[in-house]
Amino acid sequence: MTLPKSFIRVWQLSLISFIIAGITGFLYRYGMLYPLPDGISLANIRHAHSHLMFFNWICPPIMAWMAVAVTEKSDKATLRSFLPCIYTMIVLGFLSYPFFLLYGYHSVAIGPASLPLAAIISGLIMITWYWFAWLYYRERQISSQSLSLTLFDAALIALVISSLGAWGVSVFQFTTIDSPLISSAMTHFFLGVFTEGWVVLGVLGIMWAKFDLPKFSFHSGWLWIPLLFGSMLVFPFSLNRAIITPEMHITANIGLILIAISLSLHLFLMVKHKQVAGFIWKTVAAIITVKIIFQIMAVLPLDIWPGEHGLRVLYLHLLLLGLASIVLVQAIHLNRHKTAKVVFVIAVLLVLISLLFISGYWPPNLMVPDIYWWLMVAALLPLIPAVWLYVLTFQKNKL
Repeated sequence: MTLPKSFIRVWQLSLISFIIAGITGFLYRYGMLYPLPDGISLANIRHAHSHLMFFNWICPPIMAWMAVAVTEKSDKATLRSFLPCIYTMIVLGFLSYPFFLLYGYHSVAIGPASLPLAAIISGLIMITWYWFAWLYYRERQISSQSLSLTLFDAALIALVISSLGAWGVSVFQFTTIDSPLISSAMTHFFLGVFTEGWVVLGVLGIMWAKFDLPKFSFHSGWLWIPLLFGSMLVFPFSLNRAIITPEMHITANIGLILIAISLSLHLFLMVKHKQVAGFIWKTVAAIITVKIIFQIMAVLPLDIWPGEHGLRVLYLHLLLLGLASIVLVQAIHLNRHKTAKVVFVIAVLLVLISLLFISGYWPPNLMVPDIYWWLMVAALLPLIPAVWLYVLTFQKNKL
């Protein structure tokens, strides 16, 4: 399965989004060392960076793969019917960026009214998710069965469920209930199901679409059910330890265990059936291994709390910049542009290594001098191969 010519523009726009988000990440690191222009805060920069990555870098390419997979037996017109939805999503993602950068979630004065424009546009983007889900469901009823499609099915369920947390935050703002736990829990429920459910299942679906499918000696539900339900349980780990109940802690532990079991099965099958050949796929397998180890360590009584700021930043970059971004680049440019892809992977690994130093668990006596300056420099590294890959997409309009 390859990305057809009609979807090359989607990938190009996603790469532009990655580049802009990367520059924004650099600006965030710059702002930790030097004064920022008036009216721009670190919190708003962080919102602009993360939302552009979510809306325009992660979602459109995964959805493009899902559209190709679900319409494999249909005509090209059916496949192209997904494009208006994906383009609308991307345009709204670009539109939300300046409002997040300048205002964050704060309201913007428009005449006599004051509106949270970034939040409103985010809501419109989530509506495009439902639009895509309807298009996918319509075609799924007549498509064939495969592990890749099953993983995509579960990923889409996770995306829709995650949106409920985001809507919950918006509704909660208009209530008289004063509970930081409820508001924070809804936010992190969205993030947990989005990252651990939608992103991980979607990326695994892309990987298995590229791999030769082995024969299972167990029910394939083990490859998606624990991931889907585990993603709904882990959000307490993103909260302050002081405000969660023992029951919430136990629930989060169960979620991590479920995710680790399912990912371990995926990794076992990939290694056993020699699907992770080559530097890039081996790097992906190593990142999955690190993710599993991290989750197991968080469950053990080692006083590791995944919600701690430095550790959470590292983990989110491991998942979104490491796992998801590398798989997208490798899968879409599968048999081409090897040098650019290798440079991209090396740049990503350097960013992850740099974040390890500020995770809160790096030995102080081994700290690199001027680490925040090096973090600022490292933030620029993935932009070089990303621009390179963007330019290469215009070569005879092929990926």
